[in-house]
Amino acid sequence: MINITSAKKSELLKLTDIQRDIFNYSVSLKEFEHYFNEDAIKIWKVSNKKIIGFVSFYHVKDEIEIIQICIIKSFQRKNYGSSIINKIKKLNNVNKIFLEVSVENSKAIKFYLKNGFKKIGIRKAYYNNNNNKIDALKLLFEF
Repeated sequence: MINITSAKKSELLKLTDIQRDIFNYSVSLKEFEHYFNEDAIKIWKVSNKKIIGFVSFYHVKDEIEIIQICIIKSFQRKNYGSSIINKIKKLNNVNKIFLEVSVENSKAIKFYLKNGFKKIGIRKAYYNNNNNKIDALKLLFEF
C-alpha cells in the first residue's frame, strides 16, 4: 500500500540519500533544511512500509512548480511517480503544474508526457553536470 504524506524534518537524511542515489546533481542537506522553513515549499514522502521516495514542490496560489520527484530505482516504473502526480493534481484550486527536466533524461520526459504534461520550451544550459551544461525541457500540465 502506498502512502504519500508530508515529510518530517527528522527524515531529511533519508530523503537526501535517496536523492543522491538518483541524481548526479543534488540539493545539499542545508538547502533541503531550508525547504522546511519555506511556507510555499512542500515535501511529501512516498512510503511502502519504508520511505521509497519523495516529491518537493512550490505551491503558490493556483500554481505548482515541481522541484524534484525521486523514487528509489528498484521501485521505479511501478506507478509511484504517477500516484504523486495524481495527488498533486487533486490539490484545491490548482490550475497549472510546471517543471523542468534534463533533455537527456528521456525516461522522465516520457513519464511526464504520459501523465499529461506538454512541452512549452527549453532553458538553455540550465543544468551543470561536471562542467557540462545541459538544457532543460520546460513542461506544463494545465487543467
